[in-house]
Amino acid sequence: MKIILDAMGGDNAPEATIKGAVKAIKEINSEIVLVGNEEIINNKIKELYGKENIKDISERLSIRHTTEEITMEDIPTQAIKHKKDSSMVVGFNMLKNDEGDVFISAGNSGALLTGATLLVGRIKGIDRPALAPILPSYKKSLMLMDAGANTNCKPINLLQFAQMSTIYLKNVNNIPNPKVGLLNIGTEETKGNELVRESYTLLKEKSEEMGINFVGNVEGRDCFSGDIDIVVADGFTGNVFLKTTE
Repeated sequence: MKIILDAMGGDNAPEATIKGAVKAIKEINSEIVLVGNEEIINNKIKELYGKENIKDISERLSIRHTTEEITMEDIPTQAIKHKKDSSMVVGFNMLKNDEGDVFISAGNSGALLTGATLLVGRIKGIDRPALAPILPSYKKSLMLMDAGANTNCKPINLLQFAQMSTIYLKNVNNIPNPKVGLLNIGTEETKGNELVRESYTLLKEKSEEMGINFVGNVEGRDCFSGDIDIVVADGFTGNVFLKTTE
């Protein structure tokens, strides 16, 4: 696997991203390409590890030089369109051009989603991308989707979130039949606003057809019980849930 890493993205970049790459290269059999300003990265390599070049640490580490970076304050769409030589845009284009298998960034999440949509493109049949962090839960982990990408959703979006997260956990975490719960203010089918009620109906109708193990509504207090694997929500509700958990 070839991992493309946005070396300039995140609050503590590039130091944190460099340390992460160096630690990872010792634990996984992959190549890692750090995308960012080569001079800044190599100066930090010398400061942290006493090496003149990143290749002195591992032959599986390399740098793709860029001259710009997208900050947390940048407006996502403008940043993606105008900062063509930023670490994030170059990283996305590398992914699109099959110069790597995955792109990782801890930078501006709005720009990350915008870039993924505009530059890489959506999977056929998926209307909107979503954020899906993995959270610690009782005896196992819990996936939350969406955690903030889409503040206004339609029922079809929540159905697709359930499908995407199910496929992910089946193939990446080897969970054969992950349980999906719809975040709501009560477990009864009639509870919630219009979006949640209609999403419940749609999930109930389509789950078997789409291979989703939908177990019904779940309240926030029960999400970490270990009884479910995935919590589905619109991005506004999911982000409040995530930030409250933090």
